Amino acid sequence: MNAKTRNDYRTALKQAEAELANHEKRGEALRNTIAGLKTLLGVDRKAAPRAAPKRAPVRKKRKRRKSAGAGHPDVPAGTFRGMGPTYAYRKFVKIYGEGYTVPQIRDALVQGGVRSKSRTSLLTGLHSVRRRDRLKAEAAAREAAEAKTESAGGDE
Repeated sequence: MNAKTRNDYRTALKQAEAELANHEKRGEALRNTIAGLKTLLGVDRKAAPRAAPKRAPVRKKRKRRKSAGAGHPDVPAGTFRGMGPTYAYRKFVKIYGEGYTVPQIRDALVQGGVRSKSRTSLLTGLHSVRRRDRLKAEAAAREAAEAKTESAGGDE
């Protein structure tokens, strides 16, 4: 998704949110009008006076959770087109660094053109690639540390 398309979607989102807020205000005004007319006409009255009806508990508005992949860099479309998950992941890390979660990387790769059977299978593949790369780096660090201690011990 390019920047212009993203801005168009943001504008559409703001318009939809404003329309929903106006719709809710109009609905509340209409409910108040209906309640007033019922009271005026005596539609709700029963033979015996009753206590005020219990109001339904007000539901707390939940905060929307951010998507697990939210916050990934804006990747130009086609950057990773035709690449497999492993190669695309390694290219992403070279370009943008390792400071992103796997879901963020998945979303960036999808935005960049990587194709997969499903977002879940791509996520699983990326976790595997990250784990393999981490294990290789740890093994290389161990070998380097062993070589350093051997060379230090041989110089004495």
